[in-house]
Amino acid sequence: VVLISVVIQPRLQYALANDGLLPPMFGELDSTGNPRKGALFAGVIMVVFATFVPFSYLDDFVSAGILIAFTVTNCSLIIMRRESPESNPKLLPKLLMWFNLFSFLTCLTMSHGHQSQIGWVL
Repeated sequence: VVLISVVIQPRLQYALANDGLLPPMFGELDSTGNPRKGALFAGVIMVVFATFVPFSYLDDFVSAGILIAFTVTNCSLIIMRRESPESNPKLLPKLLMWFNLFSFLTCLTMSHGHQSQIGWVL
């Protein structure tokens, strides 16, 4: 997972720069078609994090980032494909917010809580 994150980061920056969400410098390609500036920037940031943050935390950060990305993607697809009823136009985003909050709390409880005879507790 970490290797994929390192490999894909410059291309992600390139796509975001082409969409106007990052500075244009990340959208530049070198003579071989690689986003060299994005790769250098991402590499420096990753080396700094790897130097000062313990690996167990980095592992948790990568896992949390992937889960957040999947959640945002899935919620975006639901919003694009479904519509809220006319009587309550903000119902769908509100339900998705509550779903994400309860999902986060469930994951937090299961990863940092302990299991007793009655179930998971903090």
